[in-house]
Amino acid sequence: MLFRFCALIVLTLFAAGAGHADELAPETILQSFDRGGKVMWAILAASVVGCAFALERLLAIRRGAQIPKRLMADLRDAMVSGGVAAGRRVVDGDRSAMGKVMYALLSRSGATRRELETAVDDEAGRILYDLRANLRPIGVIASVAPLLGLLGTVFGLIAAFRQAAELGMDDPRNFAAGIYEALYTTAFGLVVAIPLLIVYHALRNRADNIMREVEERALAFISAASSRAAPAQRRRGGRGAEAEAEAEADDGPRADDEETNVDGE
Repeated sequence: MLFRFCALIVLTLFAAGAGHADELAPETILQSFDRGGKVMWAILAASVVGCAFALERLLAIRRGAQIPKRLMADLRDAMVSGGVAAGRRVVDGDRSAMGKVMYALLSRSGATRRELETAVDDEAGRILYDLRANLRPIGVIASVAPLLGLLGTVFGLIAAFRQAAELGMDDPRNFAAGIYEALYTTAFGLVVAIPLLIVYHALRNRADNIMREVEERALAFISAASSRAAPAQRRRGGRGAEAEAEAEADDGPRADDEETNVDGE
């Protein structure tokens, strides 16, 4: 959907430019490209690189790829039958964001709830950094492409006014042609930058939303494991629970440091 939207923007911009060109003289996009000079090749190379990174991130930052539908269900089934070790085997080697976070969580079985939540936050931060890594070239190209276009326009204006200085200013045609040809680079730079900038922010927002959902699911898993573990701990405590409660009251509340068995045993 996002790719089709960006493609529509590019086609619209090209159509608009071609429409204005047709009002003056019949001219193809290739002719316009050739008139822009050598800087146009730099803009074209930047657009190819930017589109390659955008396509790669469009495929990588998908909800289905980062939060597989069956992963949590398979994980619960494995833990019911085989405990934490079986659940860890399910997510071991899983390359999705959900799988990586759950593996980091299950690798700390027996840790306190605070430690588990910290592990989830740390792993989610690392994964988000990786998801955004290949977005940075898209943002850079979206910023550089208009500057390349402006650079080509400045070079073209210099050449146009130099020609006007040599041939004289009596005839505007001595420099007008050079000016309008120089503006092609700015136009093409904007045509490249606008769609890439939209893709950059859209994919960045998608990555944030995916990682927010992953963290929420992992924290809900911890809460569910904690609620199942609390009755078992009370049963194991027996009469000694009252003495422990009195000792904890003397030391102050330590609810966050209560051990949480992620397998609920």
